[in-house]
Amino acid sequence: MNLEKNRKLVYKENIIDIPHPFVQYKKIIFEGTDGSQIEVDLAIPKSNIKGVIVDFPEFKVKNKDYLNLTKYSMLDYALASLHIRGQAGNSENNTPCSHFPFLDSSSSTPYFNLVFQDALDTISIIEMLFPNKEILVTGLGQGAAISIVCASYYDSVKELFISDCSLCDIINTYNNNKKAPFFKNIYKFESDFSNKLDYLYSTLNSIDVLNFSNSITQKVHYGLSYLDTKTPIETQLILLDTLQDVEIQHYLFLDYKKIFQHQFDDYILEILSNK
Repeated sequence: MNLEKNRKLVYKENIIDIPHPFVQYKKIIFEGTDGSQIEVDLAIPKSNIKGVIVDFPEFKVKNKDYLNLTKYSMLDYALASLHIRGQAGNSENNTPCSHFPFLDSSSSTPYFNLVFQDALDTISIIEMLFPNKEILVTGLGQGAAISIVCASYYDSVKELFISDCSLCDIINTYNNNKKAPFFKNIYKFESDFSNKLDYLYSTLNSIDVLNFSNSITQKVHYGLSYLDTKTPIETQLILLDTLQDVEIQHYLFLDYKKIFQHQFDDYILEILSNK
């Protein structure tokens, strides 16, 4: 996978006119490696900032709105939320992906290579905007995978708050769950291009976050449930075994519509309030 740390970037910083006595809202826009316009929302407390939380949304899930971004400001943390290209947010995706989001029948650049690069660029911009501030990353599913990639590249990322990580042990997960909705386009690619199985497996292997997780030394707070998960529990346990410093927060089940507005979000706030 071809990823670049501290890529030379030009970005625009726009103030969003939402009246708030304690928080300023901004939108960052930068150009991805393929020319796509990528957006990042920012909520910045009007106080001495302790650090910045960077939130990466789950697959095809809308970003937190500005109201939800604000809740961390009471603890003097800014919050940034990346709009994932071509999904539910506002970021463009100018690169074709015939069997979205995993494979394209003609392009040699995997979609998730671009997503990971957008995330690394976001961390780089946050470092420029908030020099010498600690960075925390959060995410569920896809967002957890992106968080792991960022932590493997940037020492400025000090802690991870993640849950139900996808894109790990992905070939085995796919082979054991070929009819799962998340993998339907991989299965279709396999049916449409049976002569390209080597390409299929090499591409899936290239985006597997197990390639990155062994190198992470930062503290990982992981929300784990044995019920109602999208990533099989045995796959998550494989990932957890690769992490050097992990604290597991157990849940009976994960409510995807509420997880980062309720249980795990409360856990994050509790951890930060004790810093």
